[in-house]
This record gives sequence, structure tokens and C-alpha cells, in this order.
Amino acid sequence: MELTIGPILYEWKREEVLQFYKEAAEMPVDRVYVGEVVCTKRRALTFDDIGGIIGMLEKAGKKVTLSSLAVVSNGDELEFTRRLCAMHGSIEANDVCVLNMVDPARVEVFAGAHITTYNAPSIEFLRGLGVRRVTVPVELPRESVEYIIKHSRGVLAEVFAHGCLPLAFSWRCYTSRAYGLSKTECRHHCASHPDGMELKTMDGKPLFRANGTSILSADCHTLVEETDDLRNIGVGALRISPQYRGFAKVADIFRARIDGRLGATEGAALLKETGRGAFCNGWYHGRAGKDTLTGAAGD
Repeated sequence: MELTIGPILYEWKREEVLQFYKEAAEMPVDRVYVGEVVCTKRRALTFDDIGGIIGMLEKAGKKVTLSSLAVVSNGDELEFTRRLCAMHGSIEANDVCVLNMVDPARVEVFAGAHITTYNAPSIEFLRGLGVRRVTVPVELPRESVEYIIKHSRGVLAEVFAHGCLPLAFSWRCYTSRAYGLSKTECRHHCASHPDGMELKTMDGKPLFRANGTSILSADCHTLVEETDDLRNIGVGALRISPQYRGFAKVADIFRARIDGRLGATEGAALLKETGRGAFCNGWYHGRAGKDTLTGAAGD
């Protein structure tokens, strides 16, 4: 089972992004996703920077896949997506328009978590278009993931296994709105919230994180205790989503879990030391996503 690093979902400074990928080159992961999923106004990296990151990661022995925008809504975003798709031989499509931009005979094409592959027929349709790998939607319970794997031929299933869950995307920018601005008046306030802007209920309980045009879960979703069960039902890769601090330790913990060197309970305990706050795993167990169930399904 592969361990992968998903694309950075937040706006970090250029130096921070470059440093993250230098560190990622040394992490015990198999594949690294690079690109922009949320907003093209987050242009800390130039296309030359992205090319340099690809070369560095591949030299370190990592497989690299470029991740596209989840919502392509105007000409600038369309042109950005076209340029990204032309850069490399492995592309993760998060908007279906990408499937019209690449030749699957020459490019490795994956379907990201933001394409709604909720059942086996949808995955079979994508397979017919040349898609080789699918990151299943984050809200699917274990039973649905297992069913999809059993009834989808020749498509590797990847599961979002750690990080604040990306829940929804909009054309409008939630962060700019919080500062009294529109998306077109963007002043990059996202950079002041490197793990998203926490939103709370009226009684002060964490509810969501605003992250530009996207909304994420307030708590960090983790399936560190379910690693063995995920392998048993046929999952081919686990994705851990970048966080601003303590991420190298997250990668080490998940690698140790995949390799069988760390138990479920110990892995969960070590994750609490990474500074991410509260954890949740409800959706995997068919419960509300914010719920936390202790004890591994397959341990």
C-alpha cells in the first residue's frame, strides 16, 4: 500500500512551500501531489518553480503527480489548468474538464477526491476514459469504499487518510469575505491562516475552516487506527494532507503503521503530539463526519 502526500491546500509563502517539498523529498512516502486545487490567485510558485520541484522529488525517488483545480470557472483558470496539464506525465483531475485536455495514452490520469466517484459505475465510466486511479470522496463510509473496490476493475483506490477534510468549493472566496472584500479584491489574507481560518458556532465550538474558496472540517480527520482495515478491503494508497507544522512526524507515523511497525493505539497517541488538535473519523464508520470512534475497525 502506497503512502502519498496530497497537494498543499492552503496558501503558504513561496519559501515555505519550497522548504516543504525539500523536506518531503526526505519523507518516507511513495508519491507526492503538487499543484493548485483551491485558487489560482495563490501563485506563490511559478511554473518554473513547479518544474524544479518535480525534478527534485523525482531525483529523490518519489513519484510525482500534478493536481488540478477543483473548480475551473473562468478563462484564467482554464489557461492555468491547460499549462499545468502540459507540464508532466501524471495528472490528477479534480475538475472533469481536465479529462478533455490530456491524452490517456501518453499521460497517467487520476481522478481526485473532488470528482464524484460515489459508485462503481461512475468509476467504470472514468476507466473507459483512461483514468487509472481514483481518490474516493472523503464522505464515503467503509462499506461503500469496499464495495467500489470489489466492483471496479483495474482502478487503484486511494483514500484521504489524514488532514482537515475538504468539504466544499465555491466561486466566491470565503476568506476575502471575512475581511470585507470580494474575490476580485483578493489581498491574500489566506496567507495569515496557514491551516485555514477557524469558524466557530455561536457557543464557541469549532465547526469549519474557511480556506479561500473552500470549506474544510474544523477537526483533523485521521484513519491512522484503520490502516490495517483499509489494506484488508483493498485500498491501494493512503493520502496524508499537508499541515503547516509537524507534518514530517505524521508521515513517519503512517509509514510505520503501513509497514506494521506501529500499532493502532500507539499511532493515534503519537499523532496527538503533532499539534493538529482534535481528531475525527466518523464518516469512515458511517457516522457524522465530526464524530470520533476509538479503536481500529480491523485491528
